[in-house]
Amino acid sequence: MSNINLLPWREGLKVRQKKRFFVQLATAAGVTITVMLLINLRIGQLVDQQQERNRFLQMETVRLDQVLGEISAIIEQREKLLKRVRLIEQLQQRRTFSVHLFNQMPGLVPPGVYLSSLDVARDHIELVGKTEAYPRVANMLRSMEASRWLTEPRLGSIYATDSRPIALSQFSMSVKVSTEGEQP
Repeated sequence: MSNINLLPWREGLKVRQKKRFFVQLATAAGVTITVMLLINLRIGQLVDQQQERNRFLQMETVRLDQVLGEISAIIEQREKLLKRVRLIEQLQQRRTFSVHLFNQMPGLVPPGVYLSSLDVARDHIELVGKTEAYPRVANMLRSMEASRWLTEPRLGSIYATDSRPIALSQFSMSVKVSTEGEQP
């Protein structure tokens, strides 16, 4: 048998395999580093985009806060104006009150009842007067109850006085003026 030395061939094969392994290892490392750099670059781009969106949202939030501030100021101004309008409407309704009161009182006060004072305070009228007979005051109470704009008539007091030449009884009463009823 011939003596063949295969050792250099095997060593050459091992050297080539080792070299190929290191080339493959370097290639894999290079591909891995390249992929990691590309992923890192993409993540950086996504972070930048999200930060830009966040800045946009913050600017829009500031702008909307300004708009909401303006809206709340407008609403507050509107409420003030509505309050003024309601006050003017109340004044307009109360403007004809005394004329209406003096037009209606002769129909509400029966003969034999004499009013000596009439005090108006907001939605109440205080009446003080004299009468010849108690039933006439009762008739006046009934006619006020039937009225659409005078409600809740209450007799405060009624008592006999020593007046001459005719015996008259003194009375006091209060009546509430309806704000819901029809006024002229």
